[in-house]
Amino acid sequence: MKLSTLDYVFSILSDRKTQLDFAFILHLPDSLTAGALEHGALSAREKFPITNSFLYGRQWKPLKTIDHLFAVTSDAAAVESFMDKPFDLRVEAPYRQLLVQRTNGSTLVTRFHHAAADGLSAAMWISHQLQVALGEEPAALCSAAPTLKRTSTAVWRSRFAYSKPSTPLQTSTNKTSNRRRWKSFTFEGAILKQLCRRIGGFTYNDLLAACALEVLINWNASAKNGSQVGLWLPMNIRSESSSGFGNGTSRIRIYPRYDHRSSFVEKALEVRKQVKWCTENGEWVVPEVETIKRLPAWISASLLNTYLSTPIVDMGTAVFSHGESLAGGVGKGLQIAERIECVGLLQKRQRLAINGTTHRNETCLTFTYDPDLFCNDAITSLRDLYLEQIKLAHLELSKCVAA
Repeated sequence: MKLSTLDYVFSILSDRKTQLDFAFILHLPDSLTAGALEHGALSAREKFPITNSFLYGRQWKPLKTIDHLFAVTSDAAAVESFMDKPFDLRVEAPYRQLLVQRTNGSTLVTRFHHAAADGLSAAMWISHQLQVALGEEPAALCSAAPTLKRTSTAVWRSRFAYSKPSTPLQTSTNKTSNRRRWKSFTFEGAILKQLCRRIGGFTYNDLLAACALEVLINWNASAKNGSQVGLWLPMNIRSESSSGFGNGTSRIRIYPRYDHRSSFVEKALEVRKQVKWCTENGEWVVPEVETIKRLPAWISASLLNTYLSTPIVDMGTAVFSHGESLAGGVGKGLQIAERIECVGLLQKRQRLAINGTTHRNETCLTFTYDPDLFCNDAITSLRDLYLEQIKLAHLELSKCVAA
């Protein structure tokens, strides 16, 4: 199987300082055993063969051995070292799992390299695994690469963008490491979702993105041009929204082009307006650059890293994504999870990733960060800023609906 342009870019940009993988952390009840979960993983690898492959040049080749893909421990501290170990796609599969057994359940940590899968595909894989582990018949999901949308218009820059790239998130140092840490927190999502629907004109996702923009603005408030922040948002660009396994996700950028004193309704409507414009004008388009594929990987990596590091390229201030629990055949197995966290990937220009899931009427947001850039207290402060925005938004939208 040949790599698409997206797969290839993720594979050559990944190194020890930029681990381009992400993870789902599922908190499971004690009814699922390690043996059943490993059996489910074997079935998922057969269903989605890329996850049982290694990179040979610009193609995925089947692995002859499948060792070390599923590990079991009772030591919760092992998760951090598990997340820190980089992938070498030339000799190993693009995913690995760790099951942490507890007295009253277990935690299943699954890492996927972005060269092989996006978040939706990872959810498909884990859902299949869980359904097999539960003894259920998994849905017949397509394991072929997703067919991507195409458009005749393809802007390189949003009309809402600043004249210069977004301001980085302020840190006390610019020293980075090859480590990732994360902090998750939850809040009630059902009522806020309902309030968004009753007001209309924007989605729950739009409101959460607006809250993220406010956090970045407030954090950078003491810096010059601190308000010129932007979010790098993943966008599903499959021709059919839930079909195909691989990379069916591109990116758009969203900016706080509103008065900071505006209402949350106005802020969410502004986010919706920008998402609509970027969607219609093809900011998400991924060009097929065959030249990059023809060059040796080390040259391609150097060219891409040089380009992404130039001051004119806007990578956004932070990554933001939020997904609601998948229903029906695609994510049926995920329903057994008590909570779902998503640990994001970090790029050198993006110092923070905010990834969310809404599951069982509860929204869980995970802040992924480099511990050399942010101390634990700083992330706690960022979390508190976000929770404050959620509280204010809830109060305002409740009054709006009641009026």
